[in-house]
Amino acid sequence: MPEKPGWPQQPVISIRISEVLRSRLDRLKEVLSRKSGENVTTSEVAKQLLESAREDRLEVAELLADVTVALAAARRKAEAGLSLARAEWIVLAYYVQLGVESHIGVLISPETMKGILEAFLAAYRARRGKKSSQDTHYLSNLPVLDKHGKPVFGAEAEGIDVSTAVERLIRKMDGPRDEEIWPQFAARNLYEFLEDESFGIEAMNQALKPHWPILWRVAARGHYLVRGFPVRDPSRSTASQHPWGPAISSVFEGGFVLSFATGSERDLSVLVSLPDARHAMYEIGPYPMITEFRSMLQDWDTSEPNSFWRGRWFFGYTAMETTVPPVWVRCQGSVSFGFTSEEWASLREAFRRAWEKPELQRISGELMLEYGEI
Repeated sequence: MPEKPGWPQQPVISIRISEVLRSRLDRLKEVLSRKSGENVTTSEVAKQLLESAREDRLEVAELLADVTVALAAARRKAEAGLSLARAEWIVLAYYVQLGVESHIGVLISPETMKGILEAFLAAYRARRGKKSSQDTHYLSNLPVLDKHGKPVFGAEAEGIDVSTAVERLIRKMDGPRDEEIWPQFAARNLYEFLEDESFGIEAMNQALKPHWPILWRVAARGHYLVRGFPVRDPSRSTASQHPWGPAISSVFEGGFVLSFATGSERDLSVLVSLPDARHAMYEIGPYPMITEFRSMLQDWDTSEPNSFWRGRWFFGYTAMETTVPPVWVRCQGSVSFGFTSEEWASLREAFRRAWEKPELQRISGELMLEYGEI
């Protein structure tokens, strides 16, 4: 009996590539691995490039080679009213995804998540063709709600299309944060849409430009959380070129003194002088550390004993005994300070008054563009 012939073997092509091209493939491998959730080999990345014949994927790799410079250039173009290339939008959306999915520090706000959902919906409606083959995948990245805003699954979710699902989530973002319906993976949809779908680049620029401010501050956040430094334009490398204006006057409140400095790194620091009896001062900076301290002052409920604040730079707790100061904060470097309820209220008021100053509002606005929403 003759043997059954086997499947024809796929031809194997072996080529020598330069270190520059290998570096590009490695950068794309990182992006595609995050997209699929599985390890992708260098040869698989090369195969995808050959099969798709898409030059913008190599452009993405080029931009990722120095993503800080690439993002700064994209910001200059957007603020000048110029269109971004597809590769620039892809890199921006990739860092938006990183900014959303990171759990380091303060999470993004419902308002920001609403803006990301609105950006995806605008892009989705600007695509070519009436039906996307990716619809099922887009829905898998979202909590699906019924018309009353309640989560539904399985058969109940069938028949709800992408636009309807996103619109319902957008409405939900106007209320308080609800962990049960928080669309943690929604930013993947925007990145994967820009990577995979067919669209005209000018139509996409028109669709996404209104959402640029929110997309940028989440992308800048993702860049900072992953790379550890802000997106700064290298063409403005000295403090003298920073439009921050005159020196900032100190703030006095309940024995506390807040003093401010902007150093050669073009960043902000706050020196907190404690009431005279303490003989102590503590410097808070750079800007992300200040932002967390302000969030702790505003959002941490210290009225109940045994409550906690767990942040990146600060750990706070309220004591259970009445014989010690009720509010304790451990700072980076294991330095701890205790505060009475009155002192904590004074410190909160001092920071509130400080951030009413136009000078600090301008500085914070610029630094948020460099660090993102943190």
